[in-house]
Amino acid sequence: MDQDLISTVAGARRALGDAGEPKGAQAGETPRYELFHAANSICSQKVRVVLAHHAMPYVSHGLNLAIGQTYLPDYVRLRMLGCEHYGGALVSHHTGSTSAASHGCDGLVVPTLVDWGTGEVIVDSHRICRHLDAQVPAENRLRPEPLAASIDDDLAVIDNMANYQMLMGRTVTSPGPSAVTLKDVGGAFSRRKVAWCTQYLEEYGDDPVLAAAYTAKRAKELSAADELFSSQAMQTAYDRAEAGLVTLERKLEGRGTRWLYHDRLNLADLFWGVQLSRMKNVGVARFWQAGRLPEVERFSNATEAIPAIRTAVIDWPGAMF
Repeated sequence: MDQDLISTVAGARRALGDAGEPKGAQAGETPRYELFHAANSICSQKVRVVLAHHAMPYVSHGLNLAIGQTYLPDYVRLRMLGCEHYGGALVSHHTGSTSAASHGCDGLVVPTLVDWGTGEVIVDSHRICRHLDAQVPAENRLRPEPLAASIDDDLAVIDNMANYQMLMGRTVTSPGPSAVTLKDVGGAFSRRKVAWCTQYLEEYGDDPVLAAAYTAKRAKELSAADELFSSQAMQTAYDRAEAGLVTLERKLEGRGTRWLYHDRLNLADLFWGVQLSRMKNVGVARFWQAGRLPEVERFSNATEAIPAIRTAVIDWPGAMF
């Protein structure tokens, strides 16, 4: 066993004051997986859903985003092991998307999975879910090879949804975004993160790993505060979300199966279910309700009944805003 990994994980646990809560494990069983996540993080929700669907035991470490626990140096050290393994540059500009494949790794977010079976720290929800799915027999996988290309197309659309902006717009009651409210609320949310980064850079600027993580994150959140919450940026975000839903409607209209592409659930069904749940929760279900996209509405209702989504999202304490 990698002693450096053991030490780094132990440091993250101590920083959080959290030994972890076993989920789905039998008495005396030591789970293979350890998940650092947040209840209301949509990326964390995707991973929890896959773990629940496959009945994979894991140790749960819930982080509080509101008080900046993902910024704690010992957690960042663990996360950066995953970013190093992921490869590529750290993301330093915010587009509203959380896709690491499109923009780079963020060293100060969740989820982070430790797989003690392979000795890996894995980041990016898409990649974590693919990794978990690959551990089960081929006939039980959520991403069966014959459907892989179609599923991946859906996952790319979902991963690039502007959930950060839609979350900030959840208090808007009119059909269009309110630039003043969003600029104030969204900008303040991002600048609080900038302040955390500045604080930790002052304390840990001599540590090259931590300095790189906090510097990139600071730049990312500054760009979010400056660019993401104008009326034009918000409208672009909502337009992108609506376009993705229209594409989903067309796929659902043409399907001859219970779920997308098959009568058995696949990863696209679960990711769409989590995405639609989030959009409904933040008040943008208007895109498909009242007969606008009837197939999406039916699909949304069906995914809400999926046991893994109920367990890991809808009924998970603190998951809904």
